[in-house]
Amino acid sequence: MEKKSIVSLRKIKGNNLKVEIEKTVGLIGGMKKFVNKGSKVLLKPNLVYPYPPPMITSPEFIKAVAELVFEAGAKEVWIGDSSSYTGKPQYGNSRWENKDIFKIHGIDKIAETTGAKILNFDECETVRVKIKDGIILKEVDFFKPVLDADIIINLPALKMHFQTLVTLGIKNYHGIITDYWKMQFHKDEISQKIVDLHKVIKTNLTIIDGIIAMQGLGPRTGTDVKMDVILASEDIVAVDAVASEVMGLRADEVETTRLAHQQGIGIGDIDSITVLGDKIKDVAKTLDRPDTRIEGIFPGINVIKGGVCIHCYGRARIFLDTLLKSGFYEKANIKTVIIGVKPKIPELKDLKGNVLIVGDCANFEASNLRTMLKDRIFVVEGCPPLVSVHNVLDKIYKKFA
Repeated sequence: MEKKSIVSLRKIKGNNLKVEIEKTVGLIGGMKKFVNKGSKVLLKPNLVYPYPPPMITSPEFIKAVAELVFEAGAKEVWIGDSSSYTGKPQYGNSRWENKDIFKIHGIDKIAETTGAKILNFDECETVRVKIKDGIILKEVDFFKPVLDADIIINLPALKMHFQTLVTLGIKNYHGIITDYWKMQFHKDEISQKIVDLHKVIKTNLTIIDGIIAMQGLGPRTGTDVKMDVILASEDIVAVDAVASEVMGLRADEVETTRLAHQQGIGIGDIDSITVLGDKIKDVAKTLDRPDTRIEGIFPGINVIKGGVCIHCYGRARIFLDTLLKSGFYEKANIKTVIIGVKPKIPELKDLKGNVLIVGDCANFEASNLRTMLKDRIFVVEGCPPLVSVHNVLDKIYKKFA
C-alpha cells in the first residue's frame, strides 16, 4: 500500500490566533498527540532578522503555540534560534547580535508571560554529530538543546527564497547549527546540506505561520502578501510540499522537498498527501518568484559574467536593488559588474565609471584590475558573498553621503 502523509491546512476564520492554531493542529490529532506530559519542548521559530513578519515567524504566533504546548502538559518550553550571521559583529557587520533579535521581537516578554525559556543558541554548548548517509554534511556542530529536547516543534514562516525558492520547514533548520557551519556549503549545494540535517534531527510537529507570506526576492527583500493560512503536519516534507502549492508553486519544483522525499525524510509527492481542512485550490495564491536577474535590468550597467552560481546572482541583485532604493545608485556610478568563474576581464580603457566585483571567483580573476582601478572598484568578496554585501553598501553610503 502506498504510504501517505497528512497535512492540515486552514484559512484563518477568526481573530483569536491561538484558537486558529489549535483548530489547525486539532485536525491532525491535537497538541496532546505530539506533546507528552512532563516533556521538554523546543520551539524553533524563524528569527533570522531583526525585522518584522514575514521575514520572521510572528511573535504572536510563537506565543500562542507556547501556551498551547504548556496546556498540553509540557514541563518546559524552550524558544531557540540562531539569527543570520550577516549582521553579527564577529563577521565585521555590526548590526545585531542574536540576543538583540529576541529583545527586538519581544520574545523576552513572551517568555516572561508564558513561562517559556529563551535559548540564545549562540551562547549554548554545541555537540559535534556524525551524520549517517550525509551527502554534503558528514558531521556538523548542533546546538546542544536541539539534541536534548524531548519534542521539537518547528515554526517556520511562509516565504520565497532567492536561493532555495522557498524557505519553510526544512530550510528553517539552518538555525540549529553554528554560524561556522551555516557559512559552509552555502552555494548550490545548500539544499542537500540542509536535508542532511534532517537525517539526525527528528521533527515532531511543524506549524507554518502563513498569516503574511513573502513573495519575490526573499528571504529579506521580498514583498508582503496577506494569506491568512496555517499549515500543520508531523511530516515536515509533506507540509513543505503543500505550503509550496499554496504559494503557487509545484511541490516538485522545490529542491529541498524533492531531495528529502527521495532520501526518505518524509513524503514530498503531492499526490501521496492527504490535505485536511481547506482545499489547496481555495486558499492558494500565485506569489511572485525570486528574480535574480541582473543583466539588462539596471540602467547604465554592463554585466561581465563567467559561470555564475545562484548565490552570487542573488547577492548582486540584492546589492543593486538596495543601492537603487537608497538613492545612492547614481552617486556610486557603477557602470560594470564582473561576476562568476573566469569572466572575460575588459581592458582598462573600456571601463567607464566605477566597477563592482561580486564573489571570490570574479575577484581572483580581476586581481590586476583591482590594482589599477584602486578607488574606482567595489569588491563584494566571499564564496558565497554573504556578509560583505552590506559592508560594501555601508562604505558607499559613507563615501558619497
